[in-house]
Amino acid sequence: MTNIKAIFFDADGTLVNHKECEKQALKYVFDRIGIGYQNKYQAVFRHAEQMIWDNESYNGISVARENVFTYRFKILFEELNISYNDYVMANDFFKIGLANAVALIDNAIEIIEYLHNKNYLLCVVTNGLIKLQNPRVLNSKIGKFISHIIVSEEVGAHKPNPLIFHALLKKIRLNPCDVVMVGDSIKNDIKGAKNAGIKSIWYNPEHMENKTDVLPDYEIANLLELKCMF
Repeated sequence: MTNIKAIFFDADGTLVNHKECEKQALKYVFDRIGIGYQNKYQAVFRHAEQMIWDNESYNGISVARENVFTYRFKILFEELNISYNDYVMANDFFKIGLANAVALIDNAIEIIEYLHNKNYLLCVVTNGLIKLQNPRVLNSKIGKFISHIIVSEEVGAHKPNPLIFHALLKKIRLNPCDVVMVGDSIKNDIKGAKNAGIKSIWYNPEHMENKTDVLPDYEIANLLELKCMF
């Protein structure tokens, strides 16, 4: 891929193993509230969270977006018949656990080190909160290779809004044609890159069907495939 000077990566699901980080965070929650953790709890948590985000409701009850983070714990504890109702505290524990969780996607270390040695500028563009996203990248084994991290909170715009991409381009003094975006989400990463005039690579390890009209420029199923492209 010619004329590319920087590679933008999504964090969760592309470089960071969000599922494992979430598991570590949930274990921390249950440890702090004094209840033994079981692996089946994560499936209940993920289902509740996904249902709320997708529908802005759960079992017919409307849930405002600003209440999702605490309401997911209300559902979790009720579904598990656990007598704990300080959902704000549970969410605070979860955020602490998540900020300290470190887990990477398979081959993330190898490909990031490879691209760094090829003199590409490596950056992370992610939605979320600064205090949750930055540590999980910077405290991992790829942290020393990442030049810049930009989080939606600091920009006030979430992917696929092009403003978050423009903010990073301004920071590194490059143009859209100088970079490429690698991400696992068609909705956020690929559409966001397209909105910003940036080429995109869809990381699709599960070989999911793209049922949208948003088309990536390239598609890979393994991060190591990037070696053949750069």
